[in-house]
Amino acid sequence: ESPDLPYIRWSHYIEVYNCDINRSTNLPSRICPKITQRHLNVDSFSKMSVLSDSMAKAIEFYRDYEKIEVLKNSFQTQLFTERFNKLFDILNRKHPAEGIRKNSNDFLILEENLKWLDNWEEQMIHKKISNQEFLTQSTADGLRVTINSTIQLSKYLLEECKFKYVLTFKMNQDRLEQFFGMARQATGPNDHPCAATFLQVYKMLSMYSILKPPKTGNCKILDSNTDKITITDLKNIFNENNSTSQRTEKINILQNRIDSMIEEDTEIDDIFDNNIHNYFKSKVEDCVIYYICGFITKNLIKKINCDACLKMIKGEQNYCNRPEAALVNLKSRGALTHPNHFIFNLLSSVEQSLSKYYDNPDVFLLTIDDFFNSTNTVFHFQCKDHKNKVLTYIITHYITVRMRQYSLISNKDQNKVNAKKKKCSKLF
Repeated sequence: ESPDLPYIRWSHYIEVYNCDINRSTNLPSRICPKITQRHLNVDSFSKMSVLSDSMAKAIEFYRDYEKIEVLKNSFQTQLFTERFNKLFDILNRKHPAEGIRKNSNDFLILEENLKWLDNWEEQMIHKKISNQEFLTQSTADGLRVTINSTIQLSKYLLEECKFKYVLTFKMNQDRLEQFFGMARQATGPNDHPCAATFLQVYKMLSMYSILKPPKTGNCKILDSNTDKITITDLKNIFNENNSTSQRTEKINILQNRIDSMIEEDTEIDDIFDNNIHNYFKSKVEDCVIYYICGFITKNLIKKINCDACLKMIKGEQNYCNRPEAALVNLKSRGALTHPNHFIFNLLSSVEQSLSKYYDNPDVFLLTIDDFFNSTNTVFHFQCKDHKNKVLTYIITHYITVRMRQYSLISNKDQNKVNAKKKKCSKLF
């Protein structure tokens, strides 16, 4: 790696999270639904949860598809995330199907990471980067020991002991780290417990075993927004819902923006956003709904034997040129399913109805009623024998999946509120 390349920044993860939560949608439609503030506020007890393939794809999606300005130099952060995601996957093999075997590509990835770490340290030794831009010595040594131990032990078990495969999850030191994390947490603000304190905590944990290490993470956001005129600004002016006065007001605002740019001697190329000609770009919500529709389609295909029904629901095999397929194209390694136009349009209409009643106890009945009463589009299904059964499954399964996502996020937020109430109740 070259020291001239852009920095790997934690703020890129923050920006992805902000892009996910700032969209004004009632139901969750996030690219990284598992990431929360507790993953982004790092402290001494934190567990790393952002170095995942989903985060890497989200960075690429928001940078290349949504053209988020803050993420324009995030390619190195994406590569860094992908590198450690692959490394963590190799060091946490749990199932026989994914175990390390002879001539496995996992050995090449581990050895390549060792070379990458050595090259990074050489940059620091030759003063091309500062000491603060490299790992601490204990972290670097620990990473080397872990990778080398995994390589040597796996090769020994495969070659000398004739193992068919090796599950690296069985030989890590997570349990020791979890125990020391619980011991440190039990000591409160004392970050350096003495031997006597540690022995006392050990006895207490042996008796109660009620503490668990927390999960957290944090950083500052780098704000580098520039005033640009986008295709969305132009579309908003001619929105069908706008009255004449609203349209006139928006035109005047746009004229004032252009006049102020001219007064500041702004170049014409800098006025308009680079993405202004992307007329056929889908919203992020549509991309997420398309992704969920693929999941529904995949489950539905397993339950259908009728050729006419399969023809109605099957979509593209590996790649789709439709704008809303951008996220699936990005995340797919050949196994993700693309829904067809029929299912996507059907469930997009269901989503509009569901978003009105998601917090109502009778959400299912109200959504179904609203869908049939407000949908003007006629959805034709060729197979008359299985029409009712297939459409019922599609709509029911979609509403179930979306409400499960909503309940998980709502319960997560409610647990935080309940914890605060419980803490306050103990003070009185």
